[in-house]
Order: sequence, then structure tokens, then C-alpha cells
Amino acid sequence: MVTKPGKAIDILQDRELLFLGSRLKRLAEQMQADVLIVAHRAGVPIQPGQYPILAILDERGPTTIGALASAMRLSQPAITKQAARLERAGLVAIVRGETDRRQTTVSLSTIGQEAIALSKQTVWPLVEEAVKQVVEDLSGPFLAQIATIEERLATRSLSARTQTGSVAILQPAVAADVPAIVSLLNRAYRGTGWNSEAGYMTGDRANDALVRTDMAAKPEALLVWRTGHTIQGCVWLVPLHGGTWYLGSLAIDPSVQNAGLGRTLLAASEDWVRERGGRDIRMTVVNVRDGLIAWYERRGYLPTGETESFPYEDDRFGIPKRHDLRFIVLSKRLD
Repeated sequence: MVTKPGKAIDILQDRELLFLGSRLKRLAEQMQADVLIVAHRAGVPIQPGQYPILAILDERGPTTIGALASAMRLSQPAITKQAARLERAGLVAIVRGETDRRQTTVSLSTIGQEAIALSKQTVWPLVEEAVKQVVEDLSGPFLAQIATIEERLATRSLSARTQTGSVAILQPAVAADVPAIVSLLNRAYRGTGWNSEAGYMTGDRANDALVRTDMAAKPEALLVWRTGHTIQGCVWLVPLHGGTWYLGSLAIDPSVQNAGLGRTLLAASEDWVRERGGRDIRMTVVNVRDGLIAWYERRGYLPTGETESFPYEDDRFGIPKRHDLRFIVLSKRLD
């Protein structure tokens, strides 16, 4: 940035054709710096510029230097240097050809596999959603689009956008999560928020033994959404038959319940099902919960006409105050 009296000059923008490459490089470095912040928050030991090669290896398995150079559209010497840096970082293993360096093969190390798996869960979806917010409605000349991107990133960086709760990353719950999940379910379902069941149920919605039993019976069915070290939401997702999944126990921390995060968690749940080949989601809602039923209907979950009996004989989830309770079945076809 060059400064003249009364005016700040961006030489890369003012000479937009002459210095286009430098301007794009500046923009790339800014975005990579933000990705690095997101990766550090998630505890991922990868530099942004290292991701493309690691992503190729994750997708293709062991790959020669020549094939990596072709996929990256870079020279073999450049790829050789990058691979050497990744090897020093412990992220890849290299088997060098004895006579032909083009046959040198690069593969992910165990550390690299773990880092990529964590990145795919906690970094990539956040970054992709943040970039989507910046670029999805762009139109007009290319140089004008670049200027718009720069303005939007100046207003709110990619790293800041990843903290807005615009996307939920789901992970299977582990044993250490049980106390936090029990607390979340009881606050969400027995508290004073709009999602509370307190008007027709007493007692706890969940307890330690019940949650652990369910997790043992259906490993990876109970999913959590973390923000840092805090569990912000949870949901129960189980495949039934013929591409149909059951969704239950969807809960958001009541302290942030009016921030639209329920919609975010529901959308992430639908994505989870789609990614595993699911085509429909089925759920049951207690008939007296008119507000919750309407909330799901606005999101495409419609009554099937089926009902199910309320388990009055089972007090594990609380004790009902009414004798007219039943479950209404809702279903949604995923696009």
C-alpha cells in the first residue's frame, strides 16, 4: 500500500491488469493465512499450501512424483521439493526410485492420514462454507469480482466467518462426552425454552446410564457438534431400511437456541444421512408439541398419517403428566 496526501493507493488494484498476478497472490496469501488459523484452532498440523498434495494422496493412494506434478500442473522439481518438506514434517513417506526419480512414490504416513481425516471433519467444511459465503453470488467482469471478494474479506475474514455457526461439523460421541450430553439433553428438553417438554413431562430426559447403554447398542449413532471443547448440539441418527434413517434427540444448547443453530444442526444431520446413501429421514414427535411440529414442517418434514403409542410404561425418559400423548410420524425425502 502506497500513501499520498489525502489518499490511500492500492497499486495492485489501480494497475489491475499490469499487476494481476501479484494481486491474486496477495489474495491467495490472505486466504491461506485464514485457513491456517482455522487449522490451528482444530489442532491440525498442516500448512494450507500442503493440502492439495495431501488431498491427492488421500484420494488416490501412493502416487508418483510425475503423477503429482501432472495433477498439480507444476514441475517435477517443484513437487519434489514440496514432497520433501512434507516428509520432514512426518506427513508423507517417500520411496525413491533407484534409477528414475520419476518413479519416486509418495504416500500418506500414519500422521498424515490422521491429519487429513481430522481436516476433513473440522477444517475443510468450515472453510468451504466460508468461501461460499464470499463468492456464491458473484457476477460481472472478473476484475470486479476480485474487488468484491477483497471488500468482503476486509469486512469479515474467512477465519471469522468459520466462527459464525453457519455450518455444523458432526462427530460420533465418545465416552468422555456423556456427562456433557446428559446435561445438554436435560437443559434442552426440561428447561424453559420453546423446545422444552416440561409442560407434559417431569423428571430427567436423560441420565448417564441410559446414554451409555444407547451408545453401546448403536455405536456412532449419537453425534455431537462441538465448538472448541464445548458440545453445542447433539443428534441421534440410525439407518432403518431401504435408505430410510431415523432422527431423534436433536438438541441445541438453550443458551444459543434462538440463534438459528437448530436449523444448522438439522441441515448437517441431513448431509450426514445423504453422505451415507440415505434417501429419507423419519422422526416421531409428541402430538402436543405443535410449535415443534410446525418448525419441522417448515423444513420439509411432513406428517405421514401414522401415529405410534406413547410408552407410558417406560419412565426412563421421564414421567408423563398427561394421558393423551402419542407420537406423530414425520418424514422427509432428501433431494
